[in-house]
Amino acid sequence: ENYQDAANEPKAITWQEFVEKFYEYHIPEGIMEIKAEEFRSLRQGPMTVNQYIRKIMKLARYAPEDVNFDKKKQKCFRRGLNASLREQMVTHIYPDFNTLMNRTILLEEERVRGEGERKHKFLIQHARQQERTQRVRTNNTAPTRYQPTMQYRSSGSNTS
Repeated sequence: ENYQDAANEPKAITWQEFVEKFYEYHIPEGIMEIKAEEFRSLRQGPMTVNQYIRKIMKLARYAPEDVNFDKKKQKCFRRGLNASLREQMVTHIYPDFNTLMNRTILLEEERVRGEGERKHKFLIQHARQQERTQRVRTNNTAPTRYQPTMQYRSSGSNTS
């Protein structure tokens, strides 16, 4: 309302104009540039896809010219994904950014589930292998034979 009251033609204010003036007034230009660069260099790294999405959405407001079209948003999102996810996501065309995000989340969940199953199978196989090795070791040990203790004659009792 304050901006609208100060404007020459308050009815002609667009949302874009308001946002620009808001940023200009409340966020220093240096901060905008730093955050825009942080957005452009953002990579998923060890973050989950959900964490990466939250971070990219938070930083995207500082680089509006990089995400003003859906295709640009998709490109920025894909660019920062880990290589294995990016390789799978780039093979498809998504109608919009939300679909791309949802598919990436589902793909990551499926991968995590698959890795968990593989780890579980590995641990079971490893335990079975150790069991077999233990059985082989216990079955292959020769029984201990009774050996009589040696008796020594004392030197004074030699009767020959």
